[in-house]
Amino acid sequence: MSKPIKVLLVDDKKDYCESLSGVSRNSNIKVEYKLDWETGFELLKNDQSIEFVILDGKGKIEADQETEKDNFVVRAMKDIDNYSTQISKHIPYCVNTGFMERFEALEDNVNIFEKNDKDRDKMFQHIIEEVTKSEYRTSRIKFEESFLAFDKGIINKVHEHLLIEIINAYEAKDFRKKNINVQRDLLEAIYMGLNDPIPCIPNGLFKDDGKPNHEWCTRFMEDRETNGNKLNKAIPQDIKSAFRKLKESTNRYSHLDDNEVLKAPFSSNKFLLIEILEWLPEFVETNYKNYL
Repeated sequence: MSKPIKVLLVDDKKDYCESLSGVSRNSNIKVEYKLDWETGFELLKNDQSIEFVILDGKGKIEADQETEKDNFVVRAMKDIDNYSTQISKHIPYCVNTGFMERFEALEDNVNIFEKNDKDRDKMFQHIIEEVTKSEYRTSRIKFEESFLAFDKGIINKVHEHLLIEIINAYEAKDFRKKNINVQRDLLEAIYMGLNDPIPCIPNGLFKDDGKPNHEWCTRFMEDRETNGNKLNKAIPQDIKSAFRKLKESTNRYSHLDDNEVLKAPFSSNKFLLIEILEWLPEFVETNYKNYL
């Protein structure tokens, strides 16, 4: 069976939430629920593995709110859309309500399902179809092991979209220089994860703005003395070489126009990044297990 689809349900009726959470398992859907949008949105922002959101037609926006609000859906939809843009990851959603007639004006903007058994099954099928065709799912299917470093918290999940962008650009044969910039950003995210939460690369090898000094961090991961620091951990030579090649390649073309085509370096960098990402969890498990 494929990995369950993780869904956030926001509905102020706890009994209904528990009921839907139970029956959804038959469709390989795992439902996490919150009773108000304030805590629901917080969960969405903190759990990057959520792939879909179900919104009650009328609910509570704040946790301490006593009555439901008619603007609940519009507020939640706006927040999800803005957040999706912010993290460059599409988060699909739908409305699940007992009052269909109230939401006719929204039908062109969102799928609406009634709270009955027939529509519930249609909703589950809609969720499966939407998530299955998402860039996130299709990318993970092909490169599952490359996402483990994000799943384990080694690299912040907020950077996961960079890997998806790289995979999609490669699949689309989009080798423009601007996509090499994305590879550079992912290399930075790897270095930042190896500084915090994994205490591998020292703070002294980072700039004042919190960004890694590429040359210093690369030297350190090559197990070479750098500004008085040395890793002293076993790193395979091919991984050392991968860090060096990525650093040189992603910095080399910074002066070029974004639309300059760089097929060979982009393709090479893509496989080097995947190689490092697949090696990273084992390295951390061996040397920094207590931080996972």
